[in-house]
Order: sequence, then structure tokens, then C-alpha cells
Amino acid sequence: MSQSQTASSTGRTALALGIVALVIGASALGYAVYLGLSQVPSQLSAVTVNVPCSTSQPCANKTFRVDWFLSNQTGQDRFYPSGITVIQGDNITIILITNDTTDAHTFTINLGLRGFSSSTFFQLNNSWTGLSSGGFITPGTPGYNLNFTGKADGCNDNNGNTFACNTQKQDDTANGGTGPSGACNNTASTPPPCNLWSIGYLGVVNTPGVYEFHCFYHQKGGMVGYITVLPNKGFSP
Repeated sequence: MSQSQTASSTGRTALALGIVALVIGASALGYAVYLGLSQVPSQLSAVTVNVPCSTSQPCANKTFRVDWFLSNQTGQDRFYPSGITVIQGDNITIILITNDTTDAHTFTINLGLRGFSSSTFFQLNNSWTGLSSGGFITPGTPGYNLNFTGKADGCNDNNGNTFACNTQKQDDTANGGTGPSGACNNTASTPPPCNLWSIGYLGVVNTPGVYEFHCFYHQKGGMVGYITVLPNKGFSP
């Protein structure tokens, strides 16, 4: 590869990372950003790549692990990482891992990045017996549950269809927990973390843009992140 090509590729990568940082920074300040089915920002178009691939032959199979953590600065629920960058034509799998002692969490995103309506959602749900919906969903509204009495439900697949949640609980008996089939004990004075994980196939992303993902229970508290899909000249449906 020539030096000029290398420099050009490096420049595009740096610009892409800068755009992602700008988007995440803007969201932290509460500014409006390009989400869902909005037009692709001109800055994003400037970093268009050219990788031959298609829906049937994806560019790459990529798995992203998204964790829950409690922000030291705000004391609020957050995603880590909160920013994910892929290219049009990538085939995506999401692993959601949470170890909260009290609250349930979800990974929820509209399927505009797959060409569906923005009202069509993909959702993983890390809830479990003994956890709660937290303080942002008020009694009487959909999703409110002071303490869940059953396993997770309300999951949606990569086409937006409801499917049986595959949420699993770690065997935590060695740490004073209730085991892989027991409740998350959030009533004890020092409850062990309730380690939950779920895996979902998001599929081939085919529509460039910046898309918000959020926790259904804590979106109002700022538990959000963004997937940036870079345009790819080499992609064909």
C-alpha cells in the first residue's frame, strides 16, 4: 500500500473516531443529535468506506459486550461502552451483562439501522425475580414493577418479533447468593451482585446513521448509548 493511501485511510479513521466522540459528547450535554432514521450527517458521509459485502455475505461478524456500571461521578446507571462504531454491512451480536444488586436493565434499540420503522425494536431484558424496575417508571405505567416475581420477558428479536428471553443468572452460591435458578436477593443488608447475561443477534446493519440504544427502565436517568453505522459504498442489500 502506498504512503498516500495509508495516510488517507488513517485520516478517515481518525475523523470517524472524532465524529463518534462528538456525538457522545453532545448527548452528554443534552444536545440533539442525529438518531434513528434521520439523515446521515455530512461529516459521517465524509468517512464513507468501500468494503464489498451484502446482506447475505456480511462484511464482518462482530460481537459487542455491553456492561452495566454505576457512574462514580453521577451515581447513575450507565452503559459501558456507551459508543459502538460499525460499518454498513456488518453482522452484529450483542451480549448484555449486568451485575446490579437491586435493578433490572435492558438493551433496547430501534431497528432503523436494519431498515425497519423506528417504532420496531430489538430488546434484551436482564430482569430477574427480586429485582425492581427502579425509580424512573411510576406506578401504573407500562414496565413498572416494584419487585419482579418471575424471570425476564418482553424480549424482541432482530426483526422486532417477541421471543422467549434467554437471560441467565450466574451460580453465585459461593458468594452467598441464591444460585442460577434462585431469586436476586435485594433485601439483604449486603446482597451479592446479581450477575445476569443475555445474548441477542441484532443482524446485518444496512442503514447508515447514529442510533440510540437505552435501558427501558433507566432511559430517563441517562442510561443511553449510541451505535454509529458508517456508510459503505461496497455494500449491496
